[in-house]
Amino acid sequence: MPSHLRAFTGALFVAVCVSSPSLAAQESTTVGGYGEIQYVNPSGANTPATVDVRRLVAYLAHTFSDRLALRSEVEIEHAKVESTSPTGEIAVEQVVLDYRLGERVTIRSGLLLVPLGIVNEVHEPPTFNGVDRPAVDLFVIPTTWREIGAGVVGRFAEGWSYRAYLLNGLRAAGFTALGTREGSGEGQEGTFANPSFTGRVEYARPGLRAGASFWYGGTSGGDTLLGRSSFSTPVTFLAADVRYDVGGLALRGEVANVSIPDAAAINARYGAAVGRRITGGYAEAAVNLLHWLAPASSQRLAVFARHERFDTQASVAPGTTRDRTLDRHVTTMGLTYKPTWNTALKGDYQLLRNAAGIGESEVLSLGLGFQF
Repeated sequence: MPSHLRAFTGALFVAVCVSSPSLAAQESTTVGGYGEIQYVNPSGANTPATVDVRRLVAYLAHTFSDRLALRSEVEIEHAKVESTSPTGEIAVEQVVLDYRLGERVTIRSGLLLVPLGIVNEVHEPPTFNGVDRPAVDLFVIPTTWREIGAGVVGRFAEGWSYRAYLLNGLRAAGFTALGTREGSGEGQEGTFANPSFTGRVEYARPGLRAGASFWYGGTSGGDTLLGRSSFSTPVTFLAADVRYDVGGLALRGEVANVSIPDAAAINARYGAAVGRRITGGYAEAAVNLLHWLAPASSQRLAVFARHERFDTQASVAPGTTRDRTLDRHVTTMGLTYKPTWNTALKGDYQLLRNAAGIGESEVLSLGLGFQF
């Protein structure tokens, strides 16, 4: 294990050992979950409509004491998994062990959600408008992104919170013109040949939540042809987001930038077309009609609109031809009806456009989602 990792692990061990009082034996177990079913009807004669159990997630948590707690999620995508089918997946989405040192500091370890953007950490279907998650949170921030490691979370002032983790790194061998998604092992055979650091600072008060986050790490994955240092072929993610929800109005926005300065070396090594810079962002507004039509109701009926722009080849390395179809604009308009806070019936219409004007389409989607 590299010396900087030994030092970090040792510091965590000492912190646990010297933190006060022995653990109390108050144990409890919680079972929960979430899921969604989607109907998707794209325009075009050769694109038939489909209906799909997009995902079903089982949540299991156990509190060992007033200081020590475990949370875990296992996800099934597309209803079933068969060796003869390219779709379907069973995956562990997170396994998190929290040890609370005090009111302001908790040590966190395990398979952790990267604290970038809005949706990567909070992605249950009733928490966002639209049948599917925002495209920016699929192509720019590769939601649901999780890696193995440890760190600290907590708060440092009234309304201010933080998360800071040391995690295993991405592998550039998985990068493509579509982004970095396939560079993550998602908890399977991760490597600390290139450790990464990620963190988030967030400010919250009633009706308002804003945050800024980052990720930095090397991506050579032990491939010495890309470099021998811990931070060879580095990648940097920067993101900022804001949510405002007061009365019948809800606004949210997000911007993200990914920098891959050694994209030329990655492309030469793997024959890819990785962009040197990936950018994206969106703005969304929603109005809860029931706030005015039925003020006493706890139900919500939101009409919303979201506009996204993102480009996984915002800039490219010399020798790479920029693909203008990857400079995309997505406009989504729709309704979200929530009979309870944790259930949602959704419908939306999307306009998918790109700078090349090729392969553009429109999509009608319907969905239902829940969490408990």
